[in-house]
Amino acid sequence: MATTVMPVVSVDINMFWQIINFFILVFIFNKYFKKPIGKMLESRKEKITSDLREAEENKKAAMKLQKESEDIVRKAKIEANEILKNAEKKADERKESIITEAKSQRDKIIKTAEMEALKIKSDAKAMVQEEVKVLAVQLAEKLINEKINSKIESTLIDEFIEEVGEER
Repeated sequence: MATTVMPVVSVDINMFWQIINFFILVFIFNKYFKKPIGKMLESRKEKITSDLREAEENKKAAMKLQKESEDIVRKAKIEANEILKNAEKKADERKESIITEAKSQRDKIIKTAEMEALKIKSDAKAMVQEEVKVLAVQLAEKLINEKINSKIESTLIDEFIEEVGEER
């Protein structure tokens, strides 16, 4: 059998018409569709570019706002800590003033109570002295009365004895 060798590239009539059709399509495409599709692709490209630019600007603005908000939060925390410290300081000062006031009131109450105790003591002493005076006077009266009575009795008895002795 005889082998037939086929050429590497064979151009037949169908391929020729396909190449011509291809070039006609390329010509028609270039003449009628290239500019509108190019404009559409260019506008699409510009829109995508502007969207990317806008997205980048928004990202930068968002980062800036995030930094600002972090600064605000940090400042708020610092301010809150200062407020707490001031409140604690004021509370300590108020506590100290209350304690000082309570101590001074306590000292006043103690002094008042001591004064009242001294007054009661001096009043009681005066009452006791008065009673002692009254009792001393009463005792003296009693002793004097007894002495007078005993003298009177002894003189009466002596007189009675003398009278009775004379009568006999």
